[in-house]
Parts: sequence; C-alpha cells; structure tokens
Amino acid sequence: MAFATSALIAPFPVGERKTVGLVSTAHAFSHFYMLVLPPVFPLLHGELGLSYAALGLLLSVYAAVTGLMQVPMGMLVDRVGGRAILALGLALNGAAILLVGLVPSYWAMVGFMVMAGAGNAVFHPADYAILSARVGDGRVGRAFSMHLFAGYIGWMLAPPAVLVLTMLAGWRVALMVLGGLGIAYAGLLVTQRDSLCDADERREARVDAARRRANGDRTGIALLMTPVIAALFLFYVIIALAGNGIKSFSVVALVDLHALSLTSANMALTAYFVAAATGTLLGGWVADRVVRHELATAAAFLLSAAFVVPLGFSGLPLSGVFLLMVMAGFFIAVAAPLRDVMVRQAAPKGSVGTAFGIVTTGFSVGFAIAPVLLGWVVDRGHPALVFWAIAAFTLLGVFTLAGVRAVRVTAHRAGRQGAGQSSP
Repeated sequence: MAFATSALIAPFPVGERKTVGLVSTAHAFSHFYMLVLPPVFPLLHGELGLSYAALGLLLSVYAAVTGLMQVPMGMLVDRVGGRAILALGLALNGAAILLVGLVPSYWAMVGFMVMAGAGNAVFHPADYAILSARVGDGRVGRAFSMHLFAGYIGWMLAPPAVLVLTMLAGWRVALMVLGGLGIAYAGLLVTQRDSLCDADERREARVDAARRRANGDRTGIALLMTPVIAALFLFYVIIALAGNGIKSFSVVALVDLHALSLTSANMALTAYFVAAATGTLLGGWVADRVVRHELATAAAFLLSAAFVVPLGFSGLPLSGVFLLMVMAGFFIAVAAPLRDVMVRQAAPKGSVGTAFGIVTTGFSVGFAIAPVLLGWVVDRGHPALVFWAIAAFTLLGVFTLAGVRAVRVTAHRAGRQGAGQSSP
C-alpha cells in the first residue's frame, strides 16, 4: 500500500499536488451529495408515505437537470475558466441539499433537486478542464485517478455520515448540516486563484480557434461533433445505468433479498465504495502505461459483472454479500481513469470542459433512467432484478467499448489516408 501511494503521489510537483487536492475534494462533495438521500429512503418511505418510485424520481430529476446543464456549463468553463464555475456549482448544490432538509412538501423537494442538479452540472467540465491545464501529460492518468478516488470517498462517507447524523438529530438536520459544509468549501475555492487557474490553456485555445476559422475549419462545439465523442457518450450512458443501480437501490434490494438490517446493507454499500476507491488508484497507474485503453476497460467490466450476478440469488450470508460487493466495486472502478483518459485524448486543446460536458451528459441520461426503472422493479417485488439488470448493463458496456475502438481505428485510418493524399 505504501509503495502504491508513493507511486501515485510522488511524481506530482508541489503545485500540482495542491491543484489535485483542491479539485478532488470538490469532487468528493459532488459524489457525497448524490448519496445523501438513498441511505434514508426507507425512512422517507415510511414517514412521508412515498413510493420508492417517487423517491427515485428525486434522483432522476437531479440527474436530468445535471444532464441538460453539463454542455452549457462545459462551454462556460472553456470561456471563463473553471475556478469560479466550480465554486458556484458547489455552493448551489450544498444550498439545495440544505433546503431539502427544511421543506415539508415533496414537490418542494423536487424543486430543490432541480437546483442541486444545476449545481452538480459544473463538476466534471470544471474539474477536468483545471486538471488538464495544470497537470503534466505523463501524470494526467494518475491525477484523474486521484480525482475519481476522492469521488468514491464521497460516496463511501455519505451512508455512514447520513445515518449517524440521522440517529443523533433526524434526517432533516442531517441534510442541513451536510449542505452547509459544501457552501463553506465553495467559499474556500474562491480564494485559490493561483492553484485553480486554467487561463494559459484557454488563451492557447483562442489562438488555435482563430487559426481554424481563418482556414475555414470547424471551431467551438462543432469541433467535438465526431464519431469518437458520440461513441463515448453512449458508453457513459451505459455505465451510468449500471453504476446508479448500485448507488440507488442496492441497499433496498440487499435488505429484501438477504434479510440484512438497514445498517448492514448500508455498510455493504460503503464497502463497495471503499473497494472502488482503491480500484481507481490502480486504474490511474494503468491509464498512464497502457495504449489500448478500451481493451483494459472491457476486462475490468467483465470481472465486475461476474461478481454482481450472484448478488441476485437470495439468502447469501453477510460475509458473501460483502465479498461480492467489494470485488464488483473494485473492478468497475479500475476502468474509470482509463475512460476519462480516452475522452481527454479525443478532445482538442481548450475544449476539454465542453468535451466532458458532452460525454458526462451520458452519465446524467443513465442516472435519470436507472432510479425510476429499478424503483419500479422493487415496487413490483423483484429485488433480484436490480442486480441482474446492473450486470446486464455492465456487459452491454463491453459491447459499447468495442464500438468506441472501431470508431477510433476507422478515424485514425481515415486521417492517415487523408495525410497521404495531401502529400506532394
């Protein structure tokens, strides 16, 4: 473990470490807020008399608004810079979670989840634009892995934090306290101009755009309308369907299928995130060393699906549930830095924010579909289908990766042929 930590952190100069730390912590808040509601769904189901499908709608609204706003936010990041947009988004997200804890009405909660979704839309475009601008090429895979590691830490901490605060003061106070923490950290980000500035890359992008316009080439968002980006968008949809199934309804399904207590089921989900956090670190190391990122990602997906399928068979002992959740989380997370490096490679300089805005909109599409779909499955009395659907989505992601690879190879061959024809 000490060797792995040294291999990941030591190569970063001091300035890059601070940038990675600040951005990664903001990303942890983003992921944390995604999971502040699911751990207490059973309590809301009883106290407010809401169906699980209605509770899933809160997450679907959050994801849908995030998806609609990510491309505009990515374009805004590429125009004005990531720091201010990142701080604004985190403040909006935290304030919305705080207000959800205050209001008595379900429909008011839905409205504040719209606000939370708008705030959440900034994280991927702003984070990746800042990291791409301030971290050297030979270290960017590991920077992305540290960023993703922090996100998994956010997911890992959310269930126990929400449960502890709920036991001490109730779920409403828990949401208000946790929302306030995000607002406070947003204030800190505003003061960190030197560590979060991406102005040099945006300046180079403006020069490049001017040159392209003079040559009659595509510029702006049109530059990103390529088959590779389209294939990556579809890939993000598929993996979001799989990932959000675990986050949203694995606790409910584990309670129903394996007779676990609410606490034990939430701890199994926490174990999933602990393993996933470790998997992202390995994935970052791999991403900086392999060439065929699609093949490595597909292998990790196949292994994850193999450990998810048995969770759908009822009556497993607690130790078996924990083992399967840990292994499934580890292997699905190994793929995450590889995935993000593929997007960075496909994005022209100065368009990273917009590129990640486009492909991570696919995340939001998947996140919007999965909670309502799986909530409906649970309401119909089929919790096993939660895990089997997750495994099916993961396997579908492997086929999508094959499409990404095929499109990339075709584009590369076309580029070589075009270069050959234009040679004197």
